[in-house]
Amino acid sequence: TNGEYDWLPVAALSYPWLTKDHPDPRGANLSRVARALKALLTNIPRLGVFWDFGSLHQHPDPANGVMRTEEQNALFKQGLGCLGTLYSHQHTTVLRLTSFPAGHNSSCFSPLLAWITGTNVAEYFDRGWCFTEQCLAGLTKTCDRSLDLGKMRAGVEYDCRSLTLDCIQAGGRRPPLLPSAFAAELETKSFTNGKDDKPLVKRLYEA
Repeated sequence: TNGEYDWLPVAALSYPWLTKDHPDPRGANLSRVARALKALLTNIPRLGVFWDFGSLHQHPDPANGVMRTEEQNALFKQGLGCLGTLYSHQHTTVLRLTSFPAGHNSSCFSPLLAWITGTNVAEYFDRGWCFTEQCLAGLTKTCDRSLDLGKMRAGVEYDCRSLTLDCIQAGGRRPPLLPSAFAAELETKSFTNGKDDKPLVKRLYEA
């Protein structure tokens, strides 16, 4: 814990990648997350943020065959192994970006256009990684440590308290799932790389 308070100055972002190779090609999600972080920082002096794209080594240019080095790949896998603790720890804060930015949804992309552009329009709640992160966040946290940023209202100037109140509306924290129930529901979710990722998230949750 941090002094007399039961919190750690660490936030982990849970969100759907917008394309296969880049999570936020136009910076729309970055703008929304920055708005939330600005509000949180009205009440705390500092906050470290885990954002997978910037915090873990990514393939530099997979479309052209430029992939992670062996050393980077080892660090990437090591980082993946820590995600269970990062999202489930009772004193970290999970920021769940459950909605898409304006203009990014299935009504804006035909299946052919989505395939050509590499756009992913699967909803947050239908994705395997997002489902896993949400379930991990629901294991031990109080509701104010798992914030649904999809509930932020446009045009509102938030501080920490008002952001929290908006982002915990209607709950959003499910009862913890047994590993068997988690595994069964996981079968209904989508992965970009299901062959590798599905066994990995099952292990993370069981741990």
